[in-house]
Amino acid sequence: MKEKPNPDKQPIRLLDFAAEFGLNKVGKKKFVTRRGFEPFKRQQGQSKPNYISWDDAQELRKILQDEKDHRIPPSKEDFPTGLSGVYAIEVPAYGGSVRIKIGWSENIHERLSTYRTIVPDLRVLRMWPCTDNWHEKMALSYARNNGRHIGQELFEFDNSEVALEAIDKLFSSLGVKSQDIQP
Repeated sequence: MKEKPNPDKQPIRLLDFAAEFGLNKVGKKKFVTRRGFEPFKRQQGQSKPNYISWDDAQELRKILQDEKDHRIPPSKEDFPTGLSGVYAIEVPAYGGSVRIKIGWSENIHERLSTYRTIVPDLRVLRMWPCTDNWHEKMALSYARNNGRHIGQELFEFDNSEVALEAIDKLFSSLGVKSQDIQP
């Protein structure tokens, strides 16, 4: 990706940066913040635009290109809002079958803590650290094609361990290794 010339290295309006990458205009600030960059305003006021520094924009362009090329840097394990990623948890069913919920969260520990208030003996089967929820869409697509779709993010598999190993391989092909977590 070519660097845009900016002889004065002026801050870049976040709206322009989002348009350059086809990002959602509404979620652009969250998108940038999630990757560790802090947008700022040059003028006070609720309707004034957000900016990022020229240097941050260059670094973020490289990160976005790496994500596009499925290169996930190994040093990106702790994210600003906590450990984010895709998780698979066991959801007990009344009939005795094992159901698996696949989801994504910006803060896995917080999400699992919320679930534990409802299901205290919640069992976390897998967690794959990643920065974006498109990884979840990939895992859900696999689950829809290889299991019984029970609910929005809830599935049953003939052999859940084999299914989870297949999803492990899918993530591994993108450079994302499953990780044990202690909520």
